[in-house]
Amino acid sequence: MASCVFFGHSRLNVKPFSVAVEREVVRLIEQCSFTQFYNGFRGDFDRFCAALVWRLKAVYPDIKNTLALSYIPDKHFVLPSCFDDSVYLLERKVHPRFAIIETNKRMVEVSDFIICAVNAHFGGAYAACEYAQALKKPVVNVLAN
Repeated sequence: MASCVFFGHSRLNVKPFSVAVEREVVRLIEQCSFTQFYNGFRGDFDRFCAALVWRLKAVYPDIKNTLALSYIPDKHFVLPSCFDDSVYLLERKVHPRFAIIETNKRMVEVSDFIICAVNAHFGGAYAACEYAQALKKPVVNVLAN
């Protein structure tokens, strides 16, 4: 099962590149048999991608939209309606200050492909994409096109 993860800056106008993201996700599904999509659901880009994958489930019912949790959920946790399930990918509990960074790294490690929207050389999305490139994972930055 091939998988993809999304990373992008938290505040971002997604409208100018929304078609490019959808085209790339559909290509992964149709041409590369991707079925698993991970998302941290933290900012504008993440929310757009989560909604996109959820909408595409109407056409591709076998795809799965998974929320990657950075913190162990408490008993009040409610899964957002645009996800099939959630997963805590870390093998050990980490200090809350590092939880998102470590979760991003882990999402890169378990994914085969990264779609990002990064235009600054700092922040968590940038660091995750740099880590993906260091691991020789394919990265498509929709802001670079």
